[in-house]
Amino acid sequence: MKKVLYFILAAGLFFFGCSDVGTNVVNQPATSNKTIVKIPAKSGHAIVSGLSVDKNINGSLGGIIILNSGFDAEDGSQVGVFATLKIPRNAFDGTTDISMAADVEYAGLIFGPHMVFNVPLRLNLTFTGLNFKELGIKNDKVGFYNVDDNGNLIPVPNNGVFINYSTGTIRVVDAQIDHFSRYAFAQ
Repeated sequence: MKKVLYFILAAGLFFFGCSDVGTNVVNQPATSNKTIVKIPAKSGHAIVSGLSVDKNINGSLGGIIILNSGFDAEDGSQVGVFATLKIPRNAFDGTTDISMAADVEYAGLIFGPHMVFNVPLRLNLTFTGLNFKELGIKNDKVGFYNVDDNGNLIPVPNNGVFINYSTGTIRVVDAQIDHFSRYAFAQ
């Protein structure tokens, strides 16, 4: 019964959110021949809710942060953003508020505060509602990267980047996050 209630709550937040979240800026790479994957533009009338989440985490205990949201795009599609960040025990010292925010222009996330971890965190991230043909995305060309402050792309170890052309879905599995910054799909 709890699973059904959580699903209804998540679906309600996805389709009927009530507040607008600003755009997080992710600059295109400055020194790379790669391009960060764009997502469809938000519809002018779309209500965007829940594109960020904050959670207080005790580093010695670890925890999980989940982002499950989306918005209506100008092209009529619905863009979904689903992320799970697993923070293992002893990942950092002390307790801190951690934020995870989706970008509404690029297929990426921004984390805060800036910090480095004793052991890598694990991120599963999925974007849905993308038109890969229009974006010119080819399956063997997409990777998952850390976008540094200068716009450089640094490959992030992971267990695979997967694209489903028929559903417009791109996903990274078990990306190893060793510090908080910006992360995005690029080709």
